[in-house]
Amino acid sequence: MECKDKNRQTVIPIFYDVDPSHVRNQRESSAETFAQHELNYNDDCEGMQKVQGWRTALTVVSNLKGHDICDG
Repeated sequence: MECKDKNRQTVIPIFYDVDPSHVRNQRESSAETFAQHELNYNDDCEGMQKVQGWRTALTVVSNLKGHDICDG
């Protein structure tokens, strides 16, 4: 997302075997993954900022037009 913003590069998200709304709203497996990252960076302010940046970037990406590939 940084390259998209700074260099005007095109981003085409591909969601393989995951529902984009789960990524957008950080539900199910996405929620579990972020919870684990937050535990890992619990005492690290810079690490928590990274995790928040990832959350924001994935929310933005999941709102872009892309491809949703399920079952092959």
